[in-house]
Amino acid sequence: MSIEDSANKHIEFLSQTSYSPLIYVVNHYNLLLINYRTLNGITNYEFISQFMQDQEHQGLVIFDVPKDGDILALKEWPNLKGIFFNDADEVLFQKGFEAINNGELWFPRSVTDCWMRQMLQHEQQSILRSNNLTRKEVKVLNLLYSGLESSAIADNLFISEATVRVHLHKIYHKINVKNKQQARQWCKQNLTKLGN
Repeated sequence: MSIEDSANKHIEFLSQTSYSPLIYVVNHYNLLLINYRTLNGITNYEFISQFMQDQEHQGLVIFDVPKDGDILALKEWPNLKGIFFNDADEVLFQKGFEAINNGELWFPRSVTDCWMRQMLQHEQQSILRSNNLTRKEVKVLNLLYSGLESSAIADNLFISEATVRVHLHKIYHKINVKNKQQARQWCKQNLTKLGN
């Protein structure tokens, strides 16, 4: 499925053919539309960024995206305002363009879900790094957060209970808490799931 800009109708869908235009300009909405197949092949970030700046386009829309495509990489494209999967119809495009024109972003839920998960994972890793927790301390904290006591943590990690207490003492200092209850509360407030 492809899109074509026309004077009377902002979006005109063409029937499936072997030829499908790869780049469109939707003048009414001042958007640049790029077919997913051209990314990093025919086009690249610098080219698109410069083209949009030269033409004063307000945003970029990537269309014809396969549902199993590399969605994580798409968020890096300049001034991205919307994404449409390859099964999008004319009505969906029109709704999306209207939303973008009103200052909204238009991304399928699966796309935002993927990006949000990546962002949260990165945030969690940053929190762990910012507290300088070692891998072993992260494992101990993860087990503590799951509700285990020192003896069960020791059994789970095949270490002594005294070693668990040493790890916990270091963890408390690094995350600035005083006891297990505060450590669990810190986990609840800062992390949805600790990395292992």
